[in-house]
Amino acid sequence: MLVNFKIKNYRSFCDEVNFSMLAVPNKEYADTNVFCVDEKILKKGENELLKSALIYGANASGKTNILKAMKFMRELVLIDVKAQSAGRIVPVIEVNEPFSFYDFLGGTPTVLEMDFISNGIFYSYGLEIVNKQIIKEVLYKREERLTLVFKRENNKTGAKVTIVGLETRLRPLFNKLFDKLSDKKLFLSIASTLSLPFSQDLECVVDWFRKLTIVTDDDSNGFEVYSQEENRYRDRALRILQNADFGVKSFSVTKNYNPDEVEIRTPYIQNQFGYDSQGEYALDLETAFAVYDKDMQKVGEKKVLLNKDFGFHSDGTYRLMCFLGHILKVLDKGEVLLIDEIDSKLHFLVVDFILGLFNSKEENPNNAQLICTTHNVMLMDRQMRRDQIYFTVKDKYGNSAIDSLIDFKEVKRNELFSKKYLAGFYTRVPGIRRGRHFET
Repeated sequence: MLVNFKIKNYRSFCDEVNFSMLAVPNKEYADTNVFCVDEKILKKGENELLKSALIYGANASGKTNILKAMKFMRELVLIDVKAQSAGRIVPVIEVNEPFSFYDFLGGTPTVLEMDFISNGIFYSYGLEIVNKQIIKEVLYKREERLTLVFKRENNKTGAKVTIVGLETRLRPLFNKLFDKLSDKKLFLSIASTLSLPFSQDLECVVDWFRKLTIVTDDDSNGFEVYSQEENRYRDRALRILQNADFGVKSFSVTKNYNPDEVEIRTPYIQNQFGYDSQGEYALDLETAFAVYDKDMQKVGEKKVLLNKDFGFHSDGTYRLMCFLGHILKVLDKGEVLLIDEIDSKLHFLVVDFILGLFNSKEENPNNAQLICTTHNVMLMDRQMRRDQIYFTVKDKYGNSAIDSLIDFKEVKRNELFSKKYLAGFYTRVPGIRRGRHFET
């Protein structure tokens, strides 16, 4: 589960902001929208977490940057792990984007810090980056209390790594192993692949990032999820598509072992590639539609590939099928899912249904979490708690901030949140003047 995420000096966020999934103590939909974790993991009074959160804001206000910051942190961890195991270096850190609009920030670090629960243990992992170099990295975990696992600091002479509880006899070997640690690579990623006394904690952290699912325009994570668990996610997705009357009678995952033939025409297809014993392949979804005669009797089926025959399906159908499998898997495993612009091309009731899956005891027994950006204000009024609704706003200097609806004390739980939002009560909404023409 995700608990907190802090950002500083990343893209449009100059000042430190905190996005939290900690529930504020109140009774708003407490039986469906929140869940408790063991008091040994989080202390009493601070051990209720939200199942979902919506992030609103004007275009270019910083909504997507919150998800991009999480994605960047995930890639720093996971791509370095992959690179280490393959014996090569992938400098993901080179794409770090600090705040651009103040000229006095030289030397100010980009700060990313994630608090989460993995394998029943609370962890707090953070890192700092200056000039595309890692200068600090720290991991804490909570057992009886919050304790340090490791701390890494870089200076002109190299990296200094402090490990709590490391046996004295192992320190010389350890120092020799990591004193030349690259400032482009995470200690977490490298050390988690080695057999060290504290590797179990590092593996738990890496595993949490590995299970963090992010759906954006350039990252859909593949169609292979529909083939997992003996097609259980495909079968359930098909029932949802049929109940929502999308017209799809059946679908299955296919592999094209001539991936060069696949034309990249959609934002998602670049992630639909894989490799097995037969070679490289491109994934696709083969959908089937019923065909009828003049008496409206079914006489056959029309087969349509989702990617290869792009344009046959509606954009909404295409997009939903790209991430519906991930929704079902995350619900099944009790993991964390991030979706950017969840309402894009989808009917309001479809998005409301997805949100309802997470805010449910029956459909979400393992306490999966959904965090998504959206512009659909109607979702605010669909049995959402005030601490589940966030707003981003950007000032005239380009600096973004984020607030929760619970921070506005004048808001009552039984109000129509959307009405006040559109009136600009919570934050400034886009001010497009009517009746004006562009001057040339």
